Amino acid sequence: MSPSLTTRSARPPDRAPIHVAVEAGAQERPLGRQVSRPWWRRRLDPIPLIIPALMFAAWIAVYEAQLLSRVLIPGPIEVLTAMREWLFGARSALSFYSGTFWGDVGASVFRVLVGFGVAAVAAIILGVLVGWFPFVERLVDPTVQVLRPIPRTAFLPFAVILFGLGNLPALVLVTYGTFLLVYIQVVIGVKLVPRDLKRAARMLGASDRTILFTVVLPSALPAIFAGLRVAIAYSWMVLILAEMLAVGNGLGYILWHGYEYGRVDLVIAGMLMIGVFGYLSDRLILAIMKRKLAWATAIAETQL
Repeated sequence: MSPSLTTRSARPPDRAPIHVAVEAGAQERPLGRQVSRPWWRRRLDPIPLIIPALMFAAWIAVYEAQLLSRVLIPGPIEVLTAMREWLFGARSALSFYSGTFWGDVGASVFRVLVGFGVAAVAAIILGVLVGWFPFVERLVDPTVQVLRPIPRTAFLPFAVILFGLGNLPALVLVTYGTFLLVYIQVVIGVKLVPRDLKRAARMLGASDRTILFTVVLPSALPAIFAGLRVAIAYSWMVLILAEMLAVGNGLGYILWHGYEYGRVDLVIAGMLMIGVFGYLSDRLILAIMKRKLAWATAIAETQL
């Protein structure tokens, strides 16, 4: 047998195709793709409703058994009645909340969007500069680390003294409170980009600017979006505090005046609305994240 024939016979078999069968006879599917679910399961997933349903059942049980005073814990009917008055009631000088729902919600959403948007843009720009340029880190980061332990709420009286009552102190508090959360995540994301990726890009002739925009920033996106999700929830928290003390409308204003007038039903209605709109804002960021990080999802699935 000739050497050439021996070499051909010893050659390893061709690589298996990318498609993988889960078990014998199963239909092949490409890696990185999810098995599509029925349309009704995509539209309505009952699993997230289990815990709210249990909490609602516990609320009714406590109310009906009178384990606590019904003045302290009103029932669902009382809360729905207050909610209806808040939504559809006629405006009256004798009622601080009747018919003001959409005005209160619109004011709070506006403050969150503006404060969070300004903070996110500023934090991403500054965080990238700090994570990429050592001189900027030495210049900026020590000051940020000194400000970071100071409670965000401690700045509210100072903001009221400087800017008076109204939108501006609330916007300042939301912007400052959310800026630090996003900034920290951006710096961490930029610094944790593997060196091998940057070295490989340099070997291919990429400039520092190209590496920053095509390698570092895409690799840092998961950390950046994690910071944005934490910050949007925190922005609602600091906004409610600001509206309680410094603003004449909004969800926080309703909560505080409900407390002052002993309207626990209205306090619970306001808390539920804060939770709903906070959840919707988080889902919005999550939807953008899934769209922008589809490549990360595909890579993660190929490891399964």
